[in-house]
Amino acid sequence: MEGYNDFFLGKNFVVGMPNYKEYYNDIAINKETTNYELDYIYYSVIQSKSRRVPIISASNIYRIKFEKVDRSGSFKKDNRINDDEQLTSKDYKQFNTIKAATIEKGHMTKREDVQWDLNGIEDNAQKAAISTFYYPNAAPQHDSLNNGPWKYLENSVIIKGRVPEPAKVSVFTGPVLDNIDPEFKVKLHDGSIFKIPILFWKVIYYLKEDGNLYRAGFLMGQINPLRKDDLINEIAFRDFELVEKKSSLKPFLEFKEDENYQVPVLMIEELTKLKFQNAIDRHENIKPTILKLEAVQIRSFEDALINQEPTFEVSGLLV
Repeated sequence: MEGYNDFFLGKNFVVGMPNYKEYYNDIAINKETTNYELDYIYYSVIQSKSRRVPIISASNIYRIKFEKVDRSGSFKKDNRINDDEQLTSKDYKQFNTIKAATIEKGHMTKREDVQWDLNGIEDNAQKAAISTFYYPNAAPQHDSLNNGPWKYLENSVIIKGRVPEPAKVSVFTGPVLDNIDPEFKVKLHDGSIFKIPILFWKVIYYLKEDGNLYRAGFLMGQINPLRKDDLINEIAFRDFELVEKKSSLKPFLEFKEDENYQVPVLMIEELTKLKFQNAIDRHENIKPTILKLEAVQIRSFEDALINQEPTFEVSGLLV
């Protein structure tokens, strides 16, 4: 499988995988290649073997080559890594024993992201979409996040026409893996304790009419719904007025609404210990901005970018 392409935006705009050297000792190695990357169709994953979720999921999106295909696919394990380095259907079943249908398999690279083909061959687009249904490309997300802003963020940037056609976009996404993430109240099927990520990040690279490379960073959280449904045990020293450390919650304590933000990419680097490709970040000198969902009329991936339908977009973006 082709995997993520560094040169997707053009030979003069190379956007490589973020530097992930801080995670070298915690990466599930691809047994077929002995490499760190798990390559799929148009996207690649770097998997944490200790947390059993992706460190990075990197994808290439080609807007005008999108193909409308059947919604199909079910999650399966990736045999290129060990079973104890990835979550399973049994684990997600465990997660939902407290409250049914609350924790979902949250795609990091979405099905629609890679549902395209250069030559317009629907079968190839279908295969690419199905390839997103591997457990290393998912993390447990509360349904209020998975079916809310997380779902609509990229559509707001790409489909609404905020980048020029042809809209080639490279996207990196994943959970913030904080050592003091809360423990889920039920254990995994093998008896292991699972620390559930409470914050997810996304960094989008794109070209604008001025011929320059831009990037935009986003953080979206799920601590409030996890608390509301009493799904987690929080570690005792999670009092950030007393603890002087950078954590995945501390940047948001000053806000009443701590769920969804556009942030400087530098903040994501600080939280994740990843280092991203330099590009113009229009949000670099602006404090985190709350993002809202608004009902709008925009072109939908599901209508193959032809028909108009009522949906949502994320407002407040600066791209």
